[in-house]
Amino acid sequence: MSDLYKYLSPVVLNQEDLLLDPNNPRFAELGEEIRPIPEARFAESKVQEVAAQKMRSQIFDVQELRDTIATIGFLQMDRLVVRKWKNSSDSEQPKYVVIEGNRRLAAIRWLLELHDEGKKTLSEDQVNAMGKFECLLLDDEVAPESAQIILPGLRHVSGIKEWGPYQKAKAVHVLRQTGMSSQEVAQSLGLSTRAANASYRCYLALEAMKTNEEFGDYADPKMFSYFEEVFKRPNVRSWLGWDDNAGIFQNTINLEEFYSWITPSEDQEEPKIPRAIAVRDLGAFIEDETALAVFRSKEGSLARALARYQLDHPADWFPTITAATTAVSSLTPDMLRQLDQDSLSALIELRDRINLALQDREKLTAK
Repeated sequence: MSDLYKYLSPVVLNQEDLLLDPNNPRFAELGEEIRPIPEARFAESKVQEVAAQKMRSQIFDVQELRDTIATIGFLQMDRLVVRKWKNSSDSEQPKYVVIEGNRRLAAIRWLLELHDEGKKTLSEDQVNAMGKFECLLLDDEVAPESAQIILPGLRHVSGIKEWGPYQKAKAVHVLRQTGMSSQEVAQSLGLSTRAANASYRCYLALEAMKTNEEFGDYADPKMFSYFEEVFKRPNVRSWLGWDDNAGIFQNTINLEEFYSWITPSEDQEEPKIPRAIAVRDLGAFIEDETALAVFRSKEGSLARALARYQLDHPADWFPTITAATTAVSSLTPDMLRQLDQDSLSALIELRDRINLALQDREKLTAK
């Protein structure tokens, strides 16, 4: 796809002639299906209004972009990429669907809306600067359909305002469905082949969960990270029976059990595996029947299963505990003050796990 440039031509368009894409790939992070809105309805005011509201979700950071534009103005350093709306009438001013630049268009329209409501005050020059857009027009009559995924993907899979992992995976899946090889997909989206393949497997796994009669309702994009962790742990992946050729987990009994661990139940609001990262703990004892039996029990937890495993395999855990003690001891006051949220959460989790292990030991040794 190195010749995409030949399908693009520069054009200046009025802001009111641009349409937000109601099937924006970003909406995959909100659990949206691919292309659920018919092309013929794109220009309807309600459809555009809903698309604008979705763009204002916190995960897209449009408010931050809006405030930046309000402060420094709209700098058209990067041109929007658009295509002609297929239902434009010959007798009317044509409309154009934004392929790349929906965040910018949503931010500007939000800012202009606040100006009209009197909640923000823009100068005449600022308003005028937002009235026209320098764009690149994609000739989608001759360009391959995959261009509409590749063009935004090049910027957002590994660049400006990255897409979330589920969005990336969905883009990989769409391109694979067009017949592109895993290498071609990776190159098109600026990913390594390994990363693209990993995303593809996770997407297939989550889509399979959606079809499960009992657990399908829980299979939303937030669950994607659980499968990312599964594929990072060869023993968990093997326990679930992943078949790369079929693109599914073959061990349906273990798979159903895994689904039950990552979703709430009637008895417990919080899943047995409450966070995706905790799949790593599962991987530590998944092949140990005694520890696994502890985890499966009604009162079983990851902490108790790990404690059981570590009791049976002291040589496996003692060096790790020693290394953790050394690492914590090396933290200086300056380092502690500058800890980011992930590092702080890891320390808190370590503290809680140690406390729980000591409490469990006290109960086990009590006379």
